[in-house]
Amino acid sequence: MPTGRPTADSGSLVTSTVNGQGLIAYATALYGTAPVLWGRYFKSATNSGWAEYRHATENQPLHDAGIRVLPVAQQTDRVGGSQDDGAADATANAEDLILTFGKDYLVSLGGQFLMVLDVEQTLSMTEGYYRGWASTLIAHGQEYTQGAITLMPAVYASHGDTATWQALADVLAGDSSLCRGVWVARYYSGRPACYPPPEFDTGFVTPAVALPASCPVLLWQYSENCPTASGIDCGQTNPAIDADQLLLPFCVLPPGATEVA
Repeated sequence: MPTGRPTADSGSLVTSTVNGQGLIAYATALYGTAPVLWGRYFKSATNSGWAEYRHATENQPLHDAGIRVLPVAQQTDRVGGSQDDGAADATANAEDLILTFGKDYLVSLGGQFLMVLDVEQTLSMTEGYYRGWASTLIAHGQEYTQGAITLMPAVYASHGDTATWQALADVLAGDSSLCRGVWVARYYSGRPACYPPPEFDTGFVTPAVALPASCPVLLWQYSENCPTASGIDCGQTNPAIDADQLLLPFCVLPPGATEVA
């Protein structure tokens, strides 16, 4: 199968350096072209954690490179919780994203954006948590902006996390609108941490639990910690989907200095 378009994500700010280069320059040199999107973390408007997106620092370099932000909701220690937990976290996530970029600016980009729930192998997602998170993300985004902005839920998880994929499938069996796509992490054993996107392997990437067509595989994270944990995770878009229609318009190109955030 063809190769998708390169992507990156990081816990570190994109202005951080690795091997003497900023992360954007490092990723661009590795891929031979700039990533089309960059996954960065959003938790709450009051969160000051090290991984939180810093718009004052990161907007301009991402804007200048033409790289869109894929917002990632990060509360990995809570995704095994209740429906109420999910709803509370979604409220904070939605407000964080909207306040970070500004309602008017987001509306100028179309007003519809993906937000990906980060699920790590340390704790699988429960059905109740996801139902509360996804439904509240949609509802609160609209309520908070008087209907001007719609946030669309998605999920990041490891290929082998069957419990998470089954929980997602169970939720979607009742309401398929609660997921717009998934981002799957699966790495080839024996390969280095840093290399350009390999040929997309649908069988290798697709989770064993069947998901509805309304929730396709959008992205594959094929390597992590390149070249160290303070660097980037490497990924690519699924070449079987039209990224220009189904993915990139729903990521945020940050405003530059002359644009109102």
